[in-house]
Amino acid sequence: MEITKALCRIVPLAAGAGLLILVIGTAPAYLSLIDLTKGKEIYGDACAACHGDDGRGKVADLATEVPPPDLTSCDFNTSEADRDWMRVVSGGGVAAGRSESMPSFRDSLTEEDIKHVVVYLRTFCTEDWPRGELNFSRPLVTEKAYPENEALLTWNTGRTPSREHQTTLAAIIEKPVGARGQVELKIPVSLRDPDKRGTLGGIGDLEVSGKYVLYHDLKRLFIASAGAELKLPTGSLRRALGEGTTILAPFLAAGKGWGDFVVQSSLQFEYPFVEQRAPKTALYNLAFSYPVVNRGEGTEGQLFLEFNGKSEWGKRDAKHFQLYLTPGFRQSLTASGNWAAAIGAQLPVSPVHEAQYRVLGYILFELPP
Repeated sequence: MEITKALCRIVPLAAGAGLLILVIGTAPAYLSLIDLTKGKEIYGDACAACHGDDGRGKVADLATEVPPPDLTSCDFNTSEADRDWMRVVSGGGVAAGRSESMPSFRDSLTEEDIKHVVVYLRTFCTEDWPRGELNFSRPLVTEKAYPENEALLTWNTGRTPSREHQTTLAAIIEKPVGARGQVELKIPVSLRDPDKRGTLGGIGDLEVSGKYVLYHDLKRLFIASAGAELKLPTGSLRRALGEGTTILAPFLAAGKGWGDFVVQSSLQFEYPFVEQRAPKTALYNLAFSYPVVNRGEGTEGQLFLEFNGKSEWGKRDAKHFQLYLTPGFRQSLTASGNWAAAIGAQLPVSPVHEAQYRVLGYILFELPP
């Protein structure tokens, strides 16, 4: 009991502290500003013939199977990390699962030359967009701060203390809006077997949300966002497939990297419009990740460890504090990293819990800019 009380105090504070992690430094995971004059010269000699002097890729009489991308388009220019750009320039498009029209420059440019040209081509984007280095891998539960451009299928299946099996599948679309915004639509399908009387299933509560990047710092590998989620009562309350009320849920999210070691956290409050039907809820999450397979490659695999807390109040049957430990693994499935999958198990730590266990995961596809 004393341990649970201590966790009740520590976990929310830890999640909140995760939102404030900012100034502890490390060697930057991006290329420092180096000689742009040399980068421009190398670009003119090796790249401009296909990509154009202005980076727009509109070159007369260019015979390539796939047209070169517009390097001045910030959603394309900023979406990948420097090491991904270097992989493409060095090994060609094939090295990153992209078009063969992009040749390899490994034999004609040194690694230092490639660094110069990558720094230079970044200058074609003249707006302030969060860079791909801040697009930390998606945890299983914790909200990301980076604005995504993805389609996902998620699943969450488990057993309650009353031995009822519950499963939720969800289709999610996330689209960026401008340099810092994102909108999201989540369509869940819920399945449950109360008292083994046969499976009940149907659409759950539809969720729409948006978020906006409040601050990003490439040098310190830090990003912070704020947003809000609106849950609509589309699921059947009678069949326990939905809450039966609209719920407004503002949230904060942050991420901080120390090289390849990443900490992400989110804090969310749920306010039901009809308080008799759903409790007020606080959700606090803290996620740690580190690559263990093919580190630095498109097919990188990462281990996750998450602490997921939940507090309810405002209803007689509210569960005041729950804490879950969620280890997991995420694997990129293609060289370009645009397909990935993750799986993990959520295990209760606190005596009060709504699930004896959960198995959860996702498959995601990164949409083109």
